[in-house]
Amino acid sequence: MENFPSFVDYILVALFGIVIPFVSGVKSSTAFKNLAVPFDFYSRRRFYIGNSLFLFLMAAIIIIVWWLYSRPFDVLGFTRPSSIGKSIPWWMIALFLFMYLFDMFYSLFEKNEREDTIEKLHDQTPFMPTEIRDLPAYTVMCISAGVFEEIVFRGYLINFFQYVFASVPAGAAWAVITPAIIFSIAHFYQGPGAVFKILVLSLLFGMIFWHSGSLYAVILLHFFVDFISGLLSIYLAKQKK
Repeated sequence: MENFPSFVDYILVALFGIVIPFVSGVKSSTAFKNLAVPFDFYSRRRFYIGNSLFLFLMAAIIIIVWWLYSRPFDVLGFTRPSSIGKSIPWWMIALFLFMYLFDMFYSLFEKNEREDTIEKLHDQTPFMPTEIRDLPAYTVMCISAGVFEEIVFRGYLINFFQYVFASVPAGAAWAVITPAIIFSIAHFYQGPGAVFKILVLSLLFGMIFWHSGSLYAVILLHFFVDFISGLLSIYLAKQKK
């Protein structure tokens, strides 16, 4: 594309890809450590809706800029449904599901790991749902994260870094790796273990997007991970009681 990246794109990447995620991570880390009043149903709901609206605004700005520059939306990842099944690397999706489900069952059934997971949920991610009535608002956030974060970190940033690293050896690999690193480090408030897991999963997301050219599969997988994590959080919260 002749008009990509433009000066506006560099600003958006700096804001949405670096500054805002890291500032948000620092604020979250500080807020969770100094939490005077535990999250309750109403504060969790406000958190979910607020984050959903913020993610929507980020993705909406990117889509509007993409449209104003008359760029093809299939490059951003909005491919025709008829072409999806032919290009998706199914073995990568299977590998992703295997790794995620293995880690989830390990967290559930290994005693020490389960206790460690419960402690981390309380200390590092106190916003996670703890009861069934949290699910409607939490599901909205899962959908928002799945759709809007994938637009930003996969569709937009991978395309951006593809052009930035065009003349660099293994530029395609770095175009996938860089957004994955940014996305995982922005979750540093969840602890080193979570950062590593998010990095591995983000790399697989990036590879799936790169090979398929479509956002649809990674959007569904992202939603799946967040939603199942919410169900796991509710289950572990009941075990703690």
